Order: sequence, then structure tokens, then C-alpha cells
Amino acid sequence: DALLPYHAEVLKAIMTCISDGEGEIRKVAERTNDDLLSLVKGTEGGFDLSPLIDTLTGELLGKDDVPTKMAALRWINMLLEKRKGDMNTFIPNLLPVLLQTLSDPSDAVVLL
Repeated sequence: DALLPYHAEVLKAIMTCISDGEGEIRKVAERTNDDLLSLVKGTEGGFDLSPLIDTLTGELLGKDDVPTKMAALRWINMLLEKRKGDMNTFIPNLLPVLLQTLSDPSDAVVLL
């Protein structure tokens, strides 16, 4: 819970590493991303969604690599499941980004 105020910054750093050219860095970043996702998912306390949504939409719009986009989509899915009511506020900003994702050249991104 002590990391919650910093989760968006930590996530941004992890997302950058998911697309790294070095295989070992990618593996560590993917494991760290999974751990952070689980940590946030299991958190009982509230946390500010806005910085997270900003980070995730930025990753979806600003990156061309498939692993980063898929990680961002998994985060959005988790947040929609965990905080349905609170996420309604962000739907007007998320919907255009998600619709644009449907035209991604990667089938893996579109089908996720």
C-alpha cells in the first residue's frame, strides 16, 4: 500500500522496459508488471485512477510494440473489473483510445 501514491510512475517505468531490446530486461519488466498488477488488484484501499489512466492511454497511443500494448490493455481490464463505478468517469477518454486499438495491425492486440 505504501507504493500506491507512486504506482503510475512505477508503471510508466515498467512499460518502457517491456519494449526494451534486451531480452533479460524485458523478462524482468514483464514479471514486475505482473507483480504490480496483482498488488494493485489486491489492494483494499482506494487510489487515484487518473494518473494510471493517463499512463495507460499514453502507452497505447504512443507505442507500436505489441507487448506494451497488451500489458496496458490488461491493466485497463483489471481496473474496469476492480473499480467499475469509478472507471465510468474515464470512459469518455478511454473509449476513443480503445476503438483506435481495434485497428492495430497486431491480431494479438485486437483480440485481447
